[in-house]
Amino acid sequence: METKEKVVEPLKEIKVRYTAGSAPNATDLIASPEEARFVFGLGVDGLTPFEFELEGKSAGDRVQYRMARSQVPEMFGHLLHDMGCLPIRNAEFYLNVEIEAVAEVDQRQLVKALAATTSCGDGDCGCGCGGH
Repeated sequence: METKEKVVEPLKEIKVRYTAGSAPNATDLIASPEEARFVFGLGVDGLTPFEFELEGKSAGDRVQYRMARSQVPEMFGHLLHDMGCLPIRNAEFYLNVEIEAVAEVDQRQLVKALAATTSCGDGDCGCGCGGH
């Protein structure tokens, strides 16, 4: 029996590692890879631009994002609180993302992730999300 490779799709837990640089192949802004985990596709407004680029990809695939500091809240949306360190002091940067794992989500994880998507409420909550 052939085992189908798991791809990034709604209601999968995604683990990524990322670095960042001031140029496409640089890692001068985040040299040591940061890690983030999230449940894909839970946003009330649909996929974020960050998720959109990951959809259909598998563990080992890489994606590079070129973004301005002003684009960060829109790029990550509800996932911003999952994305630890980002080089937001720079006017523009390249984020180099590698998908480490795609896994099934158990019901407990799903409920927790759903609750987290609504935890910031209206206005600036102080978590750095910009009150999205």
